[in-house]
Amino acid sequence: MKKQYESYYQPPVAPVRIWSAGLYIRLSREDELKGESNSVSSQREILREYLKQHPDIIEYDCYVDDGWTGTNFDRPGFQRMMQDIRTGAVNCVIVKDLSRFGRNANQGGTLITEDFVRLGVRFIACNNYYDSLTASASSAATNCITLGITNVINESVSATTSVNIRATLNVNRQQGKFIGSFSPYGYLKDPNDYHKLVVDPETAPIVRLIYEKFLQGRSIIGIAKDLNEMGIPNPSAYKKLKGMNFQHPNKNGDGLWPDSSVRRILQNEVYTGKMIQGRHRIVSYKDQTLRACPKEDWYVVDNMHEAIITQEMYDLAQSQFCHGIRRSAEKHQADLFAGLVRCADCHRVMNKKTNVLPYGTYVYYRCATTRKMKKSACSNHSIRIDQLETAVKSCIEYLAGLAIGLEQVVAAINNAQKEKKSASHLQKTLHTQQAERDKSMRAMLDLYPDWKNGILTQEEYLTLKTNLQETVSTLDQSIENLKKSIEKAENRPVEENAFITHFRKFQTVSELSRPIVTELIEAIYVNEDHSIRIVPRFQVEYEYLLEYIESNKDAALPVA
Repeated sequence: MKKQYESYYQPPVAPVRIWSAGLYIRLSREDELKGESNSVSSQREILREYLKQHPDIIEYDCYVDDGWTGTNFDRPGFQRMMQDIRTGAVNCVIVKDLSRFGRNANQGGTLITEDFVRLGVRFIACNNYYDSLTASASSAATNCITLGITNVINESVSATTSVNIRATLNVNRQQGKFIGSFSPYGYLKDPNDYHKLVVDPETAPIVRLIYEKFLQGRSIIGIAKDLNEMGIPNPSAYKKLKGMNFQHPNKNGDGLWPDSSVRRILQNEVYTGKMIQGRHRIVSYKDQTLRACPKEDWYVVDNMHEAIITQEMYDLAQSQFCHGIRRSAEKHQADLFAGLVRCADCHRVMNKKTNVLPYGTYVYYRCATTRKMKKSACSNHSIRIDQLETAVKSCIEYLAGLAIGLEQVVAAINNAQKEKKSASHLQKTLHTQQAERDKSMRAMLDLYPDWKNGILTQEEYLTLKTNLQETVSTLDQSIENLKKSIEKAENRPVEENAFITHFRKFQTVSELSRPIVTELIEAIYVNEDHSIRIVPRFQVEYEYLLEYIESNKDAALPVA
């Protein structure tokens, strides 16, 4: 054989395929707590060491998701890698282990065994010794089972972690500890305890201003315009100015106040000192979608931080929302009686109407039910605003004088009560009843063991149990009645009453204003004959005063 042909007798060498690899790295917040082994730098080092040992694989790019959960694949780094796979730039994916790829067994398994196979992508998990290129050449069933079990184990870790974290967060919520990433506008996290809120001296006055303007009749849109004209940055812009890594879904970044931000502040009870959390809940550890929770499931703890507004201001603002008040489109200002004047028959809010006549202009309220529905739905009800103002002003001044008089009577009773002895005989009876109840409860506890030990028959046990339960129930009712009687007999002095507090300062009203009307008046009902019925606020407090004075009228009368 000639030498020039010898090389042709050797079997041909298969060409080496070069793989374009995407190195994928993921680190969740929980993984950060486990130390350096799962860190981004540690994962990158492991993957590049693997590349050194496999010259047929070259790095195309490194995709990192730092701080992202593995329970779903909606991650920016992962989605960018998938885009490069679809364009053909990447045909090999390398991860440290399967848990870095994801902790969702169904989605992760589908991606590896179906999507990547269809796209011709090689998948390598270094620490799991899994390589889809060599795995396909060995037992497919074994590899499928191994891959599935590993993914299920990884997902179970996420499920357990999710349950533990949620339980811990719920305990913190129940204790009134703040667990949010960012404090509400108007507050800051306490630098000494991030679970507490402290008043932000820069933004708390803005919150108060918003409530004051709203209670004065300013519309939400009008308040937003005022804040923008004053050059006050909105809550999102303020957080960024303070260096917070805050990302708002609306990325226009103009720093202007939208009406939604004003409304959110006006409807947030956290400004009264309450810690309110749990308004939204993540569906599950797999689905990170937030869903609103019903109000009864919220975590509400009173007096957890300094209040920016009073509870009364908040309640008054909410009542304004309930009235469905209309405001002038030009002035963004509510009318003096907007939302308060109602028809006495159909109870619907009456509309304001202006009539311009040659001999004068008349402004009045009228019931619109017959005009909007049908004539039989209601009858004609109307009243002129000037007449309404006079009547309301007189009512307020009368109630203010009444409040001052009642305050003097209460003060006389309170002075007399200082020398009054408590109802000792009722207290003695109460102690006796409580001791009897305790005795009956101990007897109930002894019944079951005595029956089991044969001391009592089953019939005796059931009869005694029924009798003792009835005795305890009767004693409970008696004890409750005694407590009420003792409280009534002792007649604790009235130290502060909302009716007196609010009305006494308006004995003389020079001019009605929206804040005065909304503070003191609940509703005004107009009858068909143009007469009106004014319903003041704080009626419960007023009735309590009358009851207190009636039960202590002897103390209120001067000694002859």
